[in-house]
Amino acid sequence: MVGSPRISLQQLRALIAVDDEGGFRRAADRLNTSQSAVSRTIQTLEAELGFPVFERSTRGVKPNSVGNSLLQYARKVVNGLDEISAKALTAIRGDVGHLRIAYNEIAIRTFLPKMLALFHRLHPGVEMFLASQSTCEMVTENSAGSIARGEVDIGFLVGPVFDTDLEIIPLFEDHMSLAVARTHRLAGRDSVSASELRNEHVLLWSTDLWQIYTRRIKNICRAAGFVPRPTILMPDNESAFALVEENVGVILVAHSVASTYSDRVSIIRLENNLEPIPLLAAWRKDNTAPALQNFIRVVKGDTPQA
Repeated sequence: MVGSPRISLQQLRALIAVDDEGGFRRAADRLNTSQSAVSRTIQTLEAELGFPVFERSTRGVKPNSVGNSLLQYARKVVNGLDEISAKALTAIRGDVGHLRIAYNEIAIRTFLPKMLALFHRLHPGVEMFLASQSTCEMVTENSAGSIARGEVDIGFLVGPVFDTDLEIIPLFEDHMSLAVARTHRLAGRDSVSASELRNEHVLLWSTDLWQIYTRRIKNICRAAGFVPRPTILMPDNESAFALVEENVGVILVAHSVASTYSDRVSIIRLENNLEPIPLLAAWRKDNTAPALQNFIRVVKGDTPQA
């Protein structure tokens, strides 16, 4: 025999089937082919090896010493390939892998936890890495945000979004509410107009990460004929509601966020839904990862409720 024999996967599968089933006919049934096809495959294998692998008799066939040695390796190769194929199939289906998900405070306080729970039940093999980010971090006005840079796979943020490289799904529209101390003169009102806040200490956030909020609040106040001039600027919502609770000032904030603090402060509807807050899901159009596509189906509501 010159050189190494060239053994195919088909030959190894036939070898294993004949050994497991004790004959060519039953092996053919298992492989969903004809007995003659299995016989030819084994004959080709033996010709390649230059030596028989089965002892044939009227009682059937059984592997000889060469066949037994080859079978040990054949089973490892076929089992390993089957495992690789199964893992590849789960990856193609999006049942394994990882997702990087960014979200703002509105998303995590409303719809996102249910989406994450459903996706985890449907695809428990996918790791999810969550990151709390502001809209300004996910989608910036003058440069690529974390979504466009590929640092996150999908983000939940406030619109509008003008980046044409991103795919967008509108989710719902939130609105601004007023939060005041329970002892405030407006506490207990069902609604309030922006003009009634002219003489109030309307608090604002201090960092660029909150610029979308700040811009909306200033637009509401300007339309009502005044500009907020707070003496305290806040870094986050927890600080804001702590100050409101102590009647230091009032804040205009997304209703979904404000409602989670209703046990501490009084929440009042702002009339006419001024400066509505559209919530969106956004991801890169060229991100075709199967796990992401499965998650998008959950976002769209195109999956069974597991």
